[in-house]
Amino acid sequence: MRLLDAQVCEGELLLVLRGDRAEMFTARAMIADVLKTRVHLVSPGMMRRIRRGERTVGESTLEFLARIAVIETIAGSLSADEPVIVRHPGVLSGSPVFRGTCVPPGPVFATLANRSADEIVRLDYLQLSPDEIKTALQQACRLLERDAPMVERS
Repeated sequence: MRLLDAQVCEGELLLVLRGDRAEMFTARAMIADVLKTRVHLVSPGMMRRIRRGERTVGESTLEFLARIAVIETIAGSLSADEPVIVRHPGVLSGSPVFRGTCVPPGPVFATLANRSADEIVRLDYLQLSPDEIKTALQQACRLLERDAPMVERS
């Protein structure tokens, strides 16, 4: 395993690691325990966006990372064999969560829809309505939750 990049964002540590998936999640858990802070694994593309300050006002670190992960997944930047939304038998009774967390995707998608839909329409896609974007995000979330693979807890 190799550390490619690291940054602190509002007291939470962001790491770009390369290596075996199990080793990366074990390292993340150990670092979080030692430092007594939240540690997130991010992709190099996510780290670039973080450094450019592409964060929305009032957006938490986790909301920001979730939004970028969704964007990168849709754009194809994340590895297809590393799903972002997964199920763990012992986490939230096997309900879908963001990998390595206990955070269900539904509330994050709802927040993204509410905060971003108006801005997306206003700045980029005038032919869409905010309601269409919100509905699309809700439908995408349901599909991700339905198809989320069961994985061992990392």
